[in-house]
Amino acid sequence: MRHQHADSREFVHRIDAQDRICFVNDAWLAFATENAWSDGAPAVLGSPLMSHIADAQTRHIYRLLIDRVRDTGHPLLFRYRCDSPELRRFMEMRMSAGPAGEIEFRSRVLRLEGRDPIPVLDTTQPRHSGNPLQICSWCKAIYAQATWLNLEEAVHKLDVLSDAVLPELTHGICPACSDQMLRVGGAP
Repeated sequence: MRHQHADSREFVHRIDAQDRICFVNDAWLAFATENAWSDGAPAVLGSPLMSHIADAQTRHIYRLLIDRVRDTGHPLLFRYRCDSPELRRFMEMRMSAGPAGEIEFRSRVLRLEGRDPIPVLDTTQPRHSGNPLQICSWCKAIYAQATWLNLEEAVHKLDVLSDAVLPELTHGICPACSDQMLRVGGAP
C-alpha cells in the first residue's frame, strides 16, 4: 500500500433553496476534469443536485442531510470515499447553511492511498449490462454473494477482471454506512 500526501484543495459546490447547483469552485472543476467527468460547470450549473446522484437510497440520505442543515442551521460533517482506479481517496465533507436557503458542500481529501489499478472503477472501460455490481456510495464496498465486501476483496472473489467487458456499477449504500449517515442526518 503506497501512501500519498493528501490533496490540499477544497472542493466546493453550493445549491440554492430549490436544490439547484448554483456554484462550483475551480478546484471542484479541476477534480471533475481529472476524473473524466466531462459535463463541467456549464452543464451542472442550474441543474438539480439530485439529478447527479445515481440511486434512490443515496438521494434519500442526501435529502435528510440537506433538510437537517436547513432546519437546524447547524453544519454536518461526515467522511466518505471517492476512489479512482489507482487511488483510495478518504474524504470529508462539511455541509453548512448559507443565505437564502443555500447549502454549501465543502469536501477535502484526508488521505490518499495508492493501489494497483482496479479497472472496474475506470469509467472509460466498456461495460455489459448483465449482472451489475452494486457499490456503496460512501465506503466503496461491493454487494456480492449476499454480503458487502470491501472493493479489493470483491474484485478478487468475483473475478470480474477475467471478462473482456466489465460489469456495470450501480450505486447504493451498505447497511453500516446507511446507519451512520442516518445518525448524522438525525433520522430515527
